[in-house]
Amino acid sequence: MELFSEIYNCYYQVVARILEEASQAPISPAEMTRIAEKYGYDESVLTIIPHLLYGDWALLTPDDSGKNFASRLSQPVRFPLTSLQKSWLKTLLEDERIGLFFTDEQLELLQRLLKDTAPLYVPSAFQYFDHYQDRDVINSSFRRHFQLILKAIEQHQTLKISYYSVKGRLMEFTYLPCRIEYSAKDGKFRLCALYRRRNGWRMDILHIGRILKIEETGYYIEEPVDMDRFTEDALCEEPIVMEISDERNALERTMRHFSCYQKKVERVDETGKYRCSIYYDKTRETELLIQVLAFGPVVRVLGPASFLNQIKERVSRQQKLILSF
Repeated sequence: MELFSEIYNCYYQVVARILEEASQAPISPAEMTRIAEKYGYDESVLTIIPHLLYGDWALLTPDDSGKNFASRLSQPVRFPLTSLQKSWLKTLLEDERIGLFFTDEQLELLQRLLKDTAPLYVPSAFQYFDHYQDRDVINSSFRRHFQLILKAIEQHQTLKISYYSVKGRLMEFTYLPCRIEYSAKDGKFRLCALYRRRNGWRMDILHIGRILKIEETGYYIEEPVDMDRFTEDALCEEPIVMEISDERNALERTMRHFSCYQKKVERVDETGKYRCSIYYDKTRETELLIQVLAFGPVVRVLGPASFLNQIKERVSRQQKLILSF
């Protein structure tokens, strides 16, 4: 299997971006330089631009002014998929969650196009021991609800949603769906949605798996809604502060793991470690607590006291469980 090819290197990518912009409207050498500096290496400008303008890469043609250049290509640049990319796509098709984002016809087409491609691995190759057991069940009802929500988010349409609350009560409200989030830890999709009150919009978070019924209202919101403002309003006033060790690639791992949170990171010069402040939604505190504990000794929680006490309590309970065996 050929995994890599020169057509996927940096120079090809830079030239493709220049040609894409030049196909829409003639661009100047200064604009080409900007693209090369943004997507290439420091020396890319010195290598690529002369070849395009004065060398043997006859891909651009000057306009009437002679100062700007247009692409000679009649079709946009498209890179073929590598064998590795095809295998990765085939692997994704093995995941039942992928069906939430595609129609049956689209899934059938993808399976047909990749019928001769072997997946990188099969889901049964992994055994998870730290996941919740009551994860979302992806059935036809869940998928129908999910796709209605996706459609409503794209079209800014309100939906009448009937769902079961945490306490098991059947509720019904008209919502404006805004965002879907997924928790890998508990395997559940959440819907961030707004509902209108006399003094304006309020935000609510619904577990999609608890939704009983969704009805389209046919009512569309034309006024812009700043979802980020509502998200920030729901954040705790005092962030959790933790110290991240510089061993075992801890910084990169934690930044990737906590990428969905609003945070601030700074290096502690005297120790070489990093201090990270995470602002989170109070309703998701338990989930964040479990995520922090999963990093073990490479992360040390400094505060606040309420969160630190929960960490100590959980560690103490775990120690008692280990000693009881």
